[in-house]
Amino acid sequence: MGYFIQSVFLLALIFSSVAHASEAAYEQHIAKGISHIEENNYTDAIKEFRLALKEKPDDFKGILYLGIALSRMNDKEAEAMLRKALYLNLDDPRANLELGIHYINNSKYNEAKAYLEKAIKASDDAELKEVAEEHLALAKDEGVGKKRWAVDISLGGQYDSNVSLNPNDTPLPQGISRKADWRAVFNINSRYNFLSIQNAEGSVGYNLYQSLHSRLDDFNISYHLLDLKGSYTISPLLAVKGDYSFEYVFVGWESGHGYDYAHAVSPSLVISEGKGFYTTVEYRYRYRYFMDSSLFPSNSDRTGTTHLVGIAQDIPFKFVLTKLGYSYDKDITKKTYWDYDGHKGFINFRISLPYRILLDLYGEYYNRNYDGIDPFSGTKRKDNVYTYSASLTKELTDIFSITIGQLYIDNDSNITAYDYKRAITSLFVNARF
Repeated sequence: MGYFIQSVFLLALIFSSVAHASEAAYEQHIAKGISHIEENNYTDAIKEFRLALKEKPDDFKGILYLGIALSRMNDKEAEAMLRKALYLNLDDPRANLELGIHYINNSKYNEAKAYLEKAIKASDDAELKEVAEEHLALAKDEGVGKKRWAVDISLGGQYDSNVSLNPNDTPLPQGISRKADWRAVFNINSRYNFLSIQNAEGSVGYNLYQSLHSRLDDFNISYHLLDLKGSYTISPLLAVKGDYSFEYVFVGWESGHGYDYAHAVSPSLVISEGKGFYTTVEYRYRYRYFMDSSLFPSNSDRTGTTHLVGIAQDIPFKFVLTKLGYSYDKDITKKTYWDYDGHKGFINFRISLPYRILLDLYGEYYNRNYDGIDPFSGTKRKDNVYTYSASLTKELTDIFSITIGQLYIDNDSNITAYDYKRAITSLFVNARF
């Protein structure tokens, strides 16, 4: 009898040790899998969750996280796995949210709405509710047919302390009036999405910028831009984008003549690090043709090409989106004294404030070293350009908003003719359709 009791005790001890070892292995696989998801390493995450389910085959947590990882990979098994998780816990907010997101990603918007609504009702987590509400709004918008076009219109005025020929916020090395003036500005930016499928998008856009000065009519600018954009999502971690643009600039009022035109091609690579973090690597080739005129008789000397390589990083916080980057550009023109190597660094903060107010803060440093000897000064030109701007946008309705802004540019040059400072105060009324 004593031997029997000892045997039973020994077996119980063995099974208890095995159970504890199994539980420890399960927890380890779950922890590793979640870590892989946070790093967007879904392939390894799937492996870990499958190993966890070998230890505990009907475990809700393991099944849910396996479904999430499969969904991020757009795997066909994802729907079945997420449904299985819901079968085990019908009212779980996370399971309902993830199945809703999966259906949105597969263009099943009506199915998505039911699960997202349930996630909102069942959850006490404010952050999860917010995510579910955002996806529910998207599902409703897509479900009634996604709007393929968008038009943004801005109308307002500016006071410029040093008027320059600067239609697209790129400081030009020529055309500095050194005079202050008021101007009216009209800007329209339109876009039509002609392609929108699961992994690819394509759109065409047109932008018009028109300025009318109070006194300096020769510095009125009419800027036209046509562009074609495309993107393809290779995986949740990687997307490629391409952009072709053609721009044409007219200056003056009564004699409005062509100032320059340009063709540009820009491929880029977008890498997602998860949780809204993105890295963008870009190359841009631009050919720009300048036209001579009575105001700028040697303008065509600047005709040539620009090669640019840049990298930018998006860093999101709860109420602040930060973007910072660096680029190197090389200008090759007809005359060597217009050729330069440029290094630019920038940082931008977009801050969401209460009462539907958006604050934008921007800072930039741009160093340009010119190759040839400037014919007027007899020396090589070097510019250090400092740019700072701040703007506040108040949303009045879903369509209308108002923006006030201040821009300051300090072009610190070793050649007096190109050394200048500039401040622009702006007030705009905006409409979005």
